[in-house]
Amino acid sequence: MKKTIKKLTAVGLTLTSVMGLVACGSSDNGSSSNDNTDKKEITKPDKFTVMVDNTVVTETNGAQNFYDYLKSLTGLDITWVRPDHSGYYDAVANAFNSDDTMPDVVLLSSDYYALYASNGFLWNMTDAWNNSETKNSGRLIDTADNVLSALMVNGEDGTQSMYGFSPYRGNGCNTYVKKSWLEKAGIDVNKVQNEQLDFNTYYGYLKTMAASAGHYVISAPGFVSTEAPYTNYLPEFFQKASYTFYKDSTGKYVDGFSEKAMEDALQRLATAVADGVIDKESVNNSTANARDKFYSTDASSESGVFTYWAGTWAYTLKTNLENKGLNGDLIALKPIKELGAYVERIAPAWCITTAAKNPEGIFKYFIDTMLDGGDIQTAWEYGAKGTHWDTKAETVTLAKDEEGKKTKTYEEGTFHMLPSPEKPNTLMQKNHIDPILALAKFKNGTDPGDATMSDTAKTNGAFFAQNSKVATPLPMTTELAENITDINEVRKQVVADVALGKSSVADAMKHYKDTVGSKCDIVLKSLNK
Repeated sequence: MKKTIKKLTAVGLTLTSVMGLVACGSSDNGSSSNDNTDKKEITKPDKFTVMVDNTVVTETNGAQNFYDYLKSLTGLDITWVRPDHSGYYDAVANAFNSDDTMPDVVLLSSDYYALYASNGFLWNMTDAWNNSETKNSGRLIDTADNVLSALMVNGEDGTQSMYGFSPYRGNGCNTYVKKSWLEKAGIDVNKVQNEQLDFNTYYGYLKTMAASAGHYVISAPGFVSTEAPYTNYLPEFFQKASYTFYKDSTGKYVDGFSEKAMEDALQRLATAVADGVIDKESVNNSTANARDKFYSTDASSESGVFTYWAGTWAYTLKTNLENKGLNGDLIALKPIKELGAYVERIAPAWCITTAAKNPEGIFKYFIDTMLDGGDIQTAWEYGAKGTHWDTKAETVTLAKDEEGKKTKTYEEGTFHMLPSPEKPNTLMQKNHIDPILALAKFKNGTDPGDATMSDTAKTNGAFFAQNSKVATPLPMTTELAENITDINEVRKQVVADVALGKSSVADAMKHYKDTVGSKCDIVLKSLNK
């Protein structure tokens, strides 16, 4: 059965081609529910293929060792397909051109997950999950339902079901402020830390820090990010404005970008750039560029406020600052009053495709074991024993040892991380599942690598969980898939033009409606059927 799908384009990317995807999308194995999962014997799958991006430990960082270790634990014969990260979704689309190249399992971000589910390419695992060991183990964390409910999306028949599984929370961004910048600007740290500020107070502090530094305070990775929720790198300025389509309080889908809340948000951005609070080069910044400015030892290009990923990244930011001789003390701001809560993204989902000959077996023996609360979960969190971590008695030395500070001796039975095969100057931190974000606890109640996780990462991870809400998924329709690329390109340009003072809010919004207003109407009509 041939289907034509326009490949989704995240903001800032250039994938615009239309591809004919050939697959048995409407087969009984795909769009129909597997009602008999608990009534028939589920056999261990023979050899199957898994397509993943670089969120699973990469080839240059010991991937083969992980594959071999996982096979020793599960007995599964898996062929791993690892496209280049930057072209991952091009490779996925190409693979879905034919049953002969379609993988049995694929890892998909939320937008692509909804797209492929709605077009009948993914196996409905609702019943498999309901009957799974993990769901019925009693080990799921308190917020697991929030994450898993976001995976209920429309299938080919329009019925909401679960077509993928996320073993971890999606995480999100919170705003970090350098304590040193507050102190240099004469701002009382106690009035910022653990306080919920309103926007005017927050912006006043930003202007004070800008005056103290003599230049911008914030250098963001773009005025908008490249994936939902899009506004997560400048949340205080966008506040509750929605960048895309969403269901309002009346139960009707509307275009958030065309609303007054977005107009106000754009004006706040324009004012902040004009005031020198936000770096105008943010429009071209990659995440690496923005991080480099946060780490900069050149006072003329250093930024002092950075909205970035929570948890493990809190420790990474602190460590990288200290490695450059800078003060690593960072304060995670509570979401300002007008924002209310940070947004946790919908986690990428592990999906079984309609090409799989034994989807029930793949779910039970591969996907469900990712959170087994034992050795397999440990492998997904930390990698291969003997390559990425170990418990044997040994002395671990990083490649660059400075006066013994990077050498440590461990006793037999003590879990410890090993130097990264790719970057031997640093210890491995994690594999695919961030331990701080895992959806299930271990059987004995304690993660074996708990002692290796920094207090900074754990504290910030808990902080973000308490101050965030999971994004609401947008159902995928054919009309949305066909038009979202063009719509988002115009949205991105509107934000840039207003922020940089090239256009007024009114003129930019008129351009938006004149250019893609009809496309938005088509999308809304499909969403509100």
